[in-house]
Amino acid sequence: MKIQLNSEVDRLRSVLVHTPGIEMENMTPDSAPEVLYDDILSLPLASKEHAQLTGVLSQVAEVYELKPLLTDVLADATVKQALLEDIVALYRCPDYLDRLMPLAPSLLAAQLIEGTPKVTTSLERFLDPSPYVIPPLPNTFFTRDATMCLNDRIIIGSMAYRARVAESLLLKSIFNHHPKIEANGFYFDGTVHQDSKITIEGGDLLVVREDVVLIGYSERTSVVAIDHLMKSIAKQGPVRHFIVVEIPQSRATIHLDMLFTLVDFDRCVVFPPMIEGTHSAPAYHCFFDDSNLDEIHAITEYPHVLAAARAVGIDLNPIPCGGDQRFHQEREQWASGANFFTFAPGQVLGYAHNEHTIAAMQAAGFNVAHASEVINGERPIDPAEKILVTMDGAELSRGGGGCRCMTMPLARQPSG
Repeated sequence: MKIQLNSEVDRLRSVLVHTPGIEMENMTPDSAPEVLYDDILSLPLASKEHAQLTGVLSQVAEVYELKPLLTDVLADATVKQALLEDIVALYRCPDYLDRLMPLAPSLLAAQLIEGTPKVTTSLERFLDPSPYVIPPLPNTFFTRDATMCLNDRIIIGSMAYRARVAESLLLKSIFNHHPKIEANGFYFDGTVHQDSKITIEGGDLLVVREDVVLIGYSERTSVVAIDHLMKSIAKQGPVRHFIVVEIPQSRATIHLDMLFTLVDFDRCVVFPPMIEGTHSAPAYHCFFDDSNLDEIHAITEYPHVLAAARAVGIDLNPIPCGGDQRFHQEREQWASGANFFTFAPGQVLGYAHNEHTIAAMQAAGFNVAHASEVINGERPIDPAEKILVTMDGAELSRGGGGCRCMTMPLARQPSG
């Protein structure tokens, strides 16, 4: 698979996902906050919903699962050793290196995601209430956050919370060593910035055009990291324009893609109060000139992201998440109503429970079909039609993300 991602909406060729597994059941009400959950989720329900996501994606693109890719790279003893050294250092359990190295790749991949049970070898471990020395990673099905693809290169996230750092280490190993992955190196490796103020996650990076990127300055992505990332990307090209959107740092607005996603070249779904309203999030157009890529050439402030996009020749028509009423907008934004995944221009995946957002999409000219109809062949998708494919997501959305969060596109077919 050759990495090639020049936009959010070009026709999808390949995508990385992770089907939720035992790691989700290895949470308890007490441990849920530690892994950034408000509640525990039902694995059987979440699995049925996620199967609709992968079922639709497999109709339109090549779908790769994270765990088999991880299993493949763990078959190399050198890669295995290096990854495990990073993992045991992260969780301060160096004595477990010798316990983990002999494990078969498939078993080890499962343990690294689902959790590695502790062996009581000290009073400290005996008194620790967790049954795991390497904890479960129930956020792994949100594949968007720990890795980003941009043009022909990779960005490894620098995760804001320790509970998610291991995800970036696993994905870094995959993108570095899997024989099927062809990339032109890394723009940025966030794993070297642990325990620092440099944090950036994939929900805050949207590829608008080959030379234009949106970045959210959010709860999970720091302005220090944005400066580092912009300079690194600009130096390696071809991006020269960055639009940084300063969003409130709150649970409801974890990332930019919870407020704004592109659903076509000229359409976006937005949470109106923060994108268009009187209290909209300000946007800063940062431009790098070829004569000096070591620093920003010019910064221009705009009242919101739509105005900043127009300044670089991108005119976007917004569709309101939750429709026209503020009450419905707030409820559906909380339920990932603005978080769509676009698999072709004007062809998107979203949650079925956001009824007012769906109505707004229909008013904007999108047909609507349920994932089950597409998977069963009852509802073929015309390549030219505008369509919203809805999937059940009442359980998955309780994890704090939507269809874009659960998908990491690896390659799209460039338009034109």
